[in-house]
Amino acid sequence: MAKKQQSTRRERSGGDTAAATTTGSISRAKRAATKRQVGAKNNTAGSILPSSTQLLFALIALLALASVLLLIAPFLPRPTSRLVGNINDDDELLKTRDFLNNFVCNYKPKSTPASDVDVDGYCHPKLVAVPKERTQRVAYDDYTSEAHIESNFYSRIAILQQWCRITLNKLIFSTTNNIAIPEGELVMRLPRPLQIWDLDALRDEFIQTEFLGLSKGNDSKVKAPVTHRETGNPLDSGAYLAVHLIRLIHGLRGGQCNDSESKKECKQPSDNAWADVRQYEQRLNLLEPYLSILPARHNDNTATPASITTNPHDHPLTWPKSTLESLFPKYTHTYDLIVHYRRMIQSEYDALGQASKVFAQNVEFSEYLNMRVNVISRAFGVSASENDSGAEWNKPEEAANESLFDEMKSYETSNFGTYLNNSHESSDTVFRLRSMSPLLDMYNSHPNPNVQWRYNQKTSSYDISASNSISPGDAIIVSYGKYTEGHLFAKFGYVNGDGSSPTEANVAVFHRLFDDVGLGRQYSLLPFHTSDSVSSPKDESTVLEQTKQVIDMQSKELIRYLIFDDGYKECIRVSDNEQYNQHEELKLLKLRHLIRIANQRENWVVRLPAKFPDTKPLQRLSERPEIGIETSKVGVNANRMLSTCRLLSLTIDDIGRDAVGYLRDGLSSNKFEVEKDGPALEYRAMMCVARMCGVAMSRYGAYLTPEGRQEPREFGSREWNAWYVRDGEMRVLGILRQTLLTGANKLKRQHNLENDAAMTVRENGACPIEYSLPLLGKIS
Repeated sequence: MAKKQQSTRRERSGGDTAAATTTGSISRAKRAATKRQVGAKNNTAGSILPSSTQLLFALIALLALASVLLLIAPFLPRPTSRLVGNINDDDELLKTRDFLNNFVCNYKPKSTPASDVDVDGYCHPKLVAVPKERTQRVAYDDYTSEAHIESNFYSRIAILQQWCRITLNKLIFSTTNNIAIPEGELVMRLPRPLQIWDLDALRDEFIQTEFLGLSKGNDSKVKAPVTHRETGNPLDSGAYLAVHLIRLIHGLRGGQCNDSESKKECKQPSDNAWADVRQYEQRLNLLEPYLSILPARHNDNTATPASITTNPHDHPLTWPKSTLESLFPKYTHTYDLIVHYRRMIQSEYDALGQASKVFAQNVEFSEYLNMRVNVISRAFGVSASENDSGAEWNKPEEAANESLFDEMKSYETSNFGTYLNNSHESSDTVFRLRSMSPLLDMYNSHPNPNVQWRYNQKTSSYDISASNSISPGDAIIVSYGKYTEGHLFAKFGYVNGDGSSPTEANVAVFHRLFDDVGLGRQYSLLPFHTSDSVSSPKDESTVLEQTKQVIDMQSKELIRYLIFDDGYKECIRVSDNEQYNQHEELKLLKLRHLIRIANQRENWVVRLPAKFPDTKPLQRLSERPEIGIETSKVGVNANRMLSTCRLLSLTIDDIGRDAVGYLRDGLSSNKFEVEKDGPALEYRAMMCVARMCGVAMSRYGAYLTPEGRQEPREFGSREWNAWYVRDGEMRVLGILRQTLLTGANKLKRQHNLENDAAMTVRENGACPIEYSLPLLGKIS
């Protein structure tokens, strides 16, 4: 028993010893593991922290890199120097740079104290001249044209700092950190003495004597105001502004001839009256830098291949007829705009030359054409009122007490004179003038500009301010106004090419518009009184006879719209008898209404909104535009065209079976449109517009083929610009035609009119035109 208990105690003692041994082992293992972890951490930290040798090598590498960068720094162009470009002692570029830097930016009034009108010129200190682009851009640094790269340490650091800032702004920093000119900040101010208004031209003594009939000439006779020979319409004030600019240039040229040692090379004016510019003697030297930098285009009578012409001053109004017709089919929308501008300029020159032999002897057509294009494409609007000190500035002493309203009434132009007297009853009129605007007219234009301009009546200056934040390197972009692509090209000679402007197309397929094709009251092939209630009819028998001939000729063209007889199973044959049935009377009434609306462009021109209205402007003209954001819904505005086709498609069963009375009553209304009546009439009207779109598209001929629609390689060339405008016009017609055909077929299905005789539309033919010709004899 005792042995057994002793044995048990030994077992227990051994068990306790084993347990203690096990516990100790575990504790030692834990301590070892902890030491290993701490050691691992220490080893890791030791591996991250560089050794002194590694630190030394890194420092040497950084110093080597810095040394290399400092060595090559003098060979790096300053960012803004790269922006400005290399002039290489080019005289023309040097003159352009001097003009961009000084003419407006450093202008200071000579009078002391300065008047409210004669204020300081101003350019934002961040603006820098870019002579090759003939514009200004925002500098990256404090650049001056005389800046040079020094070899000292600090200048090298500055160069590297500028390049690093540009790189970081593009790669890392947000756009808010890359702003050179904040929104709302003044960018440029153009004072009144540097502007040349059409009002200044109308006050020119030579122009008043020779063209406006406001003073006596050398023969002591007062001449009648100049008018267009074909219509008797007065000339636009822009014509006189062009003459005034040419006179100033010739006056400068004459002064240079007098100062020149070699007078044989100078072309002296052939008449003292033309050369006499003493009235503007004080302004000549001031304006000389601007007058000398205006683009000098020549009337290009050579058929230069379109694809090789990339002259930035190239303008379609100076193209020869052969070039125009090789790029635009006849009677398309843009073609008509260009032709009407050219007719206007030619008619103005002929009228001016006929009124003044002195003008004809001193000014060739090519010189007048060039300056008229400058006025058309470079003049900005001025809204001046009676209290505008800019309108009073430089006013002749003899007219000092005359009100501006009375003065403007005395100038017989298309936009003032009699028109102003009949259309305005009070002196509270705001006069829409034009101004040649130095520097402002050198900024490129876009529908989404980064600056906005306004005429400040208080200071009579143009104030240009940032419409949004402008970044370093950006060009200053203004907006010339809301123009379609075709009008933009015809008037200014360029296209944005990025879908940011609307597009128009002409569907007057059987006649030509003789009144307003987009020029407003600047020019018309008809007397103004035929299209407005303000102008007075001319008494000259020659003008009246010519007007009658034009209208008669147009009436013959309008007959072609009436040869389809849509809505009738059989063609309607108009008799020669004095009496006629309802069908014939309805057709005659249609012709009368057509004559009334034949020259209202809104009835014959359709518009497609901008495809990418939010596109940002290009920063370099050589860049191809990027695709913008397309609007979700794009529809062609063809409401007036549909109204015209409802008129053409009427039958005696429409308008409650009173279509004849409806049109007869409509003749007494100044504004008459045929409204929707029923599904049958609307179907015929849609098909009518679709038919005319098809005829209009056929004018483009080979340009409709895949080869003809292929984009030219050289962006910005004559050929590329013309392709872009053409393609836009064809796109408008194609979209409208397809939309109307789809809508017409849907209308037919909805109303189950498949077999209705009223749905008759002659798609593949027409009635003989002889059936409708007797209508011409029934027009009184």
